[in-house]
Amino acid sequence: MRNPLKNNKGFSYVLTCVCILVVMMLVAVALQYAFVYHVAREQQNETQLKLDSYVTRYAVSKYDALKQGEPWDDYIDRNDLVDGAYTLLGFPRIITLEYREPVAVDGKYVMSRPTIYAMAGDAFGVYVEYEISIPFELFNRKITDIVVPITIVSQFKQK
Repeated sequence: MRNPLKNNKGFSYVLTCVCILVVMMLVAVALQYAFVYHVAREQQNETQLKLDSYVTRYAVSKYDALKQGEPWDDYIDRNDLVDGAYTLLGFPRIITLEYREPVAVDGKYVMSRPTIYAMAGDAFGVYVEYEISIPFELFNRKITDIVVPITIVSQFKQK
């Protein structure tokens, strides 16, 4: 039996072309999959930056309690902190009947309603959990939606 890759009659060129096409299609799938997780990571970094900025602004507004070394619970309204985080992310705290989930810019992903908790203890801040759904497309056809769970902790802790 002869090796078809070493065939000099021209038949092996078809097999070689098919192998190259299959490999290139696998590379295209891998690149698209990597792009989906890149979008998820960028969205997480953007949200982390927004929440860190918000918690820092909140800490500055409550600076009198922090600089005097008094207990934070006397000055920090954790419900107000959570309300502000929901507003910052573009969601109402209380779900109404006309509420719809927002779609991100350019239709790249859909962010689910986050669950936000106020942190307690030796630090204050917010703990946010949500999912984003990113469409997985190959050759301009939507294959499926990839759901990526995201957890963000944004806190102010005295050193």
